[in-house]
Amino acid sequence: MKLGRSARPELRWPPIFVLVLAAALTGSQAALASTYVVFIPLDDPIYMQLETLDGLGLLYTYLPELKPFSRVEAARLTLEAEANLELNNQPDPLARSLIADLRAKLAVEIGWIEKNREDGPPTMAALDRIEAEYAYSSGSRRFWLTSNDAGIHAQEETTLMPDADGMPIGSGSNEIARASGWAGLGGFLTLYGEPALAGGISHQLPNTDRVRLLDGEAVVSMGDWAFSFGQEEMWWGEGHFASATQGDNAAPIVAVRAQTVHPKFFPGFLRYLGEHRSAFFFGQMDGPRPFLHPWIFGHLTVFKPLPNFEMGFDRAIAFGGYGNDHYNFTGFLGRLTGIKTGNPEHANTNSRGGVFLKFRFPHWRGLMVYQEIMGEDNLSYEIPGIGRFMPLLSVSYQGGFYLPRLTADGRTGLRFEYTILEPNNSVHDDSLYWSGSSKYLMGDPLGPNASRVDVEIERWVTLKDRASATVFWTDRAPTYDTNEPYPAEFYGPSLTKESSIGATFDFAHFNQLANRLLPARVWIEGQASFECVDHLNYAGPAGWGARSFLSVKLGLRPVSAALAMH
Repeated sequence: MKLGRSARPELRWPPIFVLVLAAALTGSQAALASTYVVFIPLDDPIYMQLETLDGLGLLYTYLPELKPFSRVEAARLTLEAEANLELNNQPDPLARSLIADLRAKLAVEIGWIEKNREDGPPTMAALDRIEAEYAYSSGSRRFWLTSNDAGIHAQEETTLMPDADGMPIGSGSNEIARASGWAGLGGFLTLYGEPALAGGISHQLPNTDRVRLLDGEAVVSMGDWAFSFGQEEMWWGEGHFASATQGDNAAPIVAVRAQTVHPKFFPGFLRYLGEHRSAFFFGQMDGPRPFLHPWIFGHLTVFKPLPNFEMGFDRAIAFGGYGNDHYNFTGFLGRLTGIKTGNPEHANTNSRGGVFLKFRFPHWRGLMVYQEIMGEDNLSYEIPGIGRFMPLLSVSYQGGFYLPRLTADGRTGLRFEYTILEPNNSVHDDSLYWSGSSKYLMGDPLGPNASRVDVEIERWVTLKDRASATVFWTDRAPTYDTNEPYPAEFYGPSLTKESSIGATFDFAHFNQLANRLLPARVWIEGQASFECVDHLNYAGPAGWGARSFLSVKLGLRPVSAALAMH
């Protein structure tokens, strides 16, 4: 018998459902209240600004382990930071500059909150932002193919450009244009989308559509819950450079989702767990797999039981698809909930679940220490017989620290993060491996049996300019499963461990004043990355090869974006 994933019992996290159920009950208290919920794209500079305000100690209910945020939640956080800044009674030019810029970007939603009109706003439409980007990429991509008909089938997206929703970019010059807008109807229904045009002007990428929808959903707000259907980015967990569980490396999947808009307390005695945010989704995986369209269900709850301590749980399960669908409705519910996960002979499943913790030390210049542990369903492989009862024995790890106020002025930060991905991470013996329709990994883009270390130093050079430099080291070994044959036509007759070292430089400029000739707030972002790799994709003679990436982005946010319709 192969030592593959299909022969192993599933990871189960039934206690999470208690928290999810309790979280759902919190929304019933205000079921008639509603607002427009528009989720902010994960590449938006708003997240960078909120993270800086959190590092300055001005956000007490900021829970970044569940993203995206809605615009109205970002507006609430902006007002929270402003109120705490006034209470501290200390001049902080950087904080005031960031708050002023966020106030301008989120003026509509901040107006609702300040006037106590968040519930039932008027019918309106808005153009949120317009972006143009030039990207240059060079160097070969990583790919994962553990056997000809099973294991994992995936490839790296554009060299050194992870977490970009599977954007189609090829070698050489590329141009990208994207825009996002939304419309609110009847005080509770929101429609929003972010189409993109990508690829070289002078050449067409093979088997790739130039025009695609990166985000697009219909959202209904009921109380503090937002129920949506469509494509939406997700980022779960503590990771800064990549998400170990669910990230935006691959294109978003079409799914039904529900998540809390603002942090809320659990009901009853669970109130002592502190404020929480929760989310769950149900959709279909796709991509170049031999058994198409498995179902996927996931949920996450993050809460803050103490002022300087956050924790959360997440779980996701993939099941079904051609060859894995021999079950009735009861069996479907059993796999969906994880109560009964089936067997390899009739209807296999693949689960992953994790726990993450974050500790804050305000008196040590806001030091944050975080750790995430994620297991996948290969438990009894380590300890037969009892492995199923010890779900954290076979795991991947991600953790580190962030010192947001390295210097006394609060403008310089230092970050260290490490990732250790176990050999079977994202791998499965049949179609239930963790990649999306774009053939990119849905979790950490480094893939299975790999390690990464990142060290970053960041600096707000001025009140409008932020720069950072990151040095990273990676290591990948080919031994996912010693019993799995590797396709010689891809990897060659022998396999060797891959190593790399590289650096990334980022720059962001925020123009807080609109020009009369161009009635929009402007921001500019740039990134340059370089990497030297030895034995790329585990093959080839000894020696180092270079990979590089350059990106320059210009973003415009119209000043009078929202138009109320009476």
